[in-house]
Amino acid sequence: MKAHIARNQNAGVPLALGWNLSAADRGILEGMAPAFGMKLLPVSPADAGKTVAQLLGEVETKASRTLVLEPGAYPPALILANFREKDLDTLLDLMKQAQVNIPLKAVVTPSNKNWVFGDLLAHLSEEHVSFTAAAKEQA
Repeated sequence: MKAHIARNQNAGVPLALGWNLSAADRGILEGMAPAFGMKLLPVSPADAGKTVAQLLGEVETKASRTLVLEPGAYPPALILANFREKDLDTLLDLMKQAQVNIPLKAVVTPSNKNWVFGDLLAHLSEEHVSFTAAAKEQA
């Protein structure tokens, strides 16, 4: 018996899930996208209850958790998938040079792709607060 595998049209394509991006930052990222073959996928507050894998189109969207976030519930975030390491480094360097203000960034892993997007944002936000506080203490 053969397993039926849903065709993922984004398989292997560099993807960026964007949350709460300013128009300016979104424009900069869209301008960079062709150089990486990247698709920028904005995540709406109504989609916060979907898993990262669902948002990336890797699994069928069945029932998602009912979780709707306020548009400004968390700072801007960028979750990156399917990037080669050197392209990821280049993208992050270009974002820094362009002064893109996206404090929360993560790479999709086998573990976090099954997380509900809103939960991942909460986790990244907590880490960011802890990291920023520790950096201030050392300064």
